[in-house]
Amino acid sequence: MKKLFCTLFTLVFFLGMAFAQHFDQFFENKNLRVNYLHIGNLTQEALKIDHFTAGGTWNGTRQFLIEPDMYGDIVVELFDSVSNKLLYSRSYSCLFTEYRTTERGETEVTSMEESVNVPFPKNTVKLKFTAYDRKRLGTVLSESYFNPNTTPTEPLVKNYSTMNLHIGNTPDKAIDILFIPDGYAKSDAKLLKKDMKRFASYVMNCSPYKEMKNKVNIRAIKGYSEDSGITQPQNDIYKKTLVNTAYNALDLDRYLMCLGVWNLYDVADDAPFDAIVIICNSEKYGGGGIYNFYCTVYNHGEYPDYVIVHEMGHLIGGLADEYYTSEVSVQDFYPSDVEPVEPNLTTLVDFDSKWKNMLDENTPIPTPVTGKGTPEYDQLGVYEGGGYVAKGVYRPAQHCTMHQIRYNDFCPVCKKTLEEVIDYYAR
Repeated sequence: MKKLFCTLFTLVFFLGMAFAQHFDQFFENKNLRVNYLHIGNLTQEALKIDHFTAGGTWNGTRQFLIEPDMYGDIVVELFDSVSNKLLYSRSYSCLFTEYRTTERGETEVTSMEESVNVPFPKNTVKLKFTAYDRKRLGTVLSESYFNPNTTPTEPLVKNYSTMNLHIGNTPDKAIDILFIPDGYAKSDAKLLKKDMKRFASYVMNCSPYKEMKNKVNIRAIKGYSEDSGITQPQNDIYKKTLVNTAYNALDLDRYLMCLGVWNLYDVADDAPFDAIVIICNSEKYGGGGIYNFYCTVYNHGEYPDYVIVHEMGHLIGGLADEYYTSEVSVQDFYPSDVEPVEPNLTTLVDFDSKWKNMLDENTPIPTPVTGKGTPEYDQLGVYEGGGYVAKGVYRPAQHCTMHQIRYNDFCPVCKKTLEEVIDYYAR
């Protein structure tokens, strides 16, 4: 057994070295940001690259440049222009994808800003964007070439200092979480500092982050807004803030999102980041989270500890909402004849690919719902109701941070997913 372990360790070590050499062969140690417009509605979709920004250092993983899970609705890929070899891929989701599934999105054309970071290539690469629908059918939105010697790029300009809230390792050996404060005027300076520390404690006292503290970094931008507070258009309240977050995104009152994504990434560029969390100075309940894009949370009230880790479940783990009784804007988000890509939902179309191997062999599928306090209440199973619908979509547990307002209560499936993502960034 010891000999087998040593052999496997050696294999993993040399595979890691090979991928690291792959990075050094094809990429500079700096960041390239692609800023583009996502345009369309339910029946049409287009992507228009606007500009590139370059600078800083590349802080993402260097060992595994091809993303393994592809939970996102958009995949960006870099190919060597000569050999057409795939050099890098990353998947992410976006607010535009959700807009297309709303009632307005059926007919009204909209345009939304989006940005994605990739490592800066040493030589010319083909840059490819592919959008995937809920049935995982891909549509190529854009193919173009980036030449590091001739393609115009704008320089990265640093404007803000940062606060170190929890440093577990170097940026290339940890997941880097970046807090960006919004709606904090200079008169709120003491509150800003206090809130950044408070929200960092919410994350680091929650499993699995606390058990993996040596693989997690949390920093915050010291950035102030012209006004104190957050825009609430449905209440005719408008504020001039650092990254322009606002309630009522997609006509849902509590949906708190940022539409100025290019500016958001300009602010975020002042620190290493793999995940952006916008902390909003507001007493109104709200938040939102999108996989590998950003998430938001309000700072006052009863449940900000729950909201931040729930929304980070979307942002970092690609986890789906497991509730089905709250108001949402999206429609028919999980077709019953397709297995959801999210790891914590199933339609039983391909349950073998989900958490089936984690179940006790005597667990019935579907699993009957029982009341709180019963011996079966904590049992991992296949419970009907999730993904905004009561029928046809199933979740792993009767209670979970992705299902109801429960801080630090990720079910085994969600916790395992988050652990794997943190390990991905830390290797």
